[in-house]
Amino acid sequence: MAGRHLTPFEHILLGMICLAPASGYDLKRIFAVTPMGLYQPSSGALYPALRRLELKGLIQTQAPAEGRGQSARHRHVYEPTQTGRAAHMTWLRTPIEPATASRDLGLHLMRFVMMEHLLSTGEVLTFLQNLAGALAALTAQLEQYSGGADLTDRHPRLAIDRAGARVTWPRLAGRPATAIRAGCRVRNRLQAIVHGPSMRTARGC
Repeated sequence: MAGRHLTPFEHILLGMICLAPASGYDLKRIFAVTPMGLYQPSSGALYPALRRLELKGLIQTQAPAEGRGQSARHRHVYEPTQTGRAAHMTWLRTPIEPATASRDLGLHLMRFVMMEHLLSTGEVLTFLQNLAGALAALTAQLEQYSGGADLTDRHPRLAIDRAGARVTWPRLAGRPATAIRAGCRVRNRLQAIVHGPSMRTARGC
């Protein structure tokens, strides 16, 4: 499948376009004013990534609407193809690797935001429970290590405290109402950026 060899940044771009068709300018704005700024690309990286997604058949350029003038014809708005939507759904359902859960926590939280309204509530909660379990296992390993470590050195203690804090968010978000509210807030913010504040909020939010 074409989505197997995407970079994390390409997966996020594809997910954003699956959420709402957008131009390169729209995507830059989203990176600038939302928590997705963590993945804000360097200058010149965004459009080549969009081109790669297009060449892989995952996104395509929308045909310009008639009567919008010359500027609209030069504004490329990208939308997902059926192959792109399928690749995105496969990525959302990819099992969490416990060994890399802490390193990839930001990416997993982006997956959580994007799966709201695409996956069932049961699938979303299972994802959060698996993430919390993976982080809890990491914390347990660090605590086991600390049993033989000199905790007068602050670094092992800081590592354990940080890992423990990472476990807390997925457990809280694993409560259905909290998970849905969190996903809705970010989703509605992204839609407002692309479509304007008059855009109706997502169903159930």
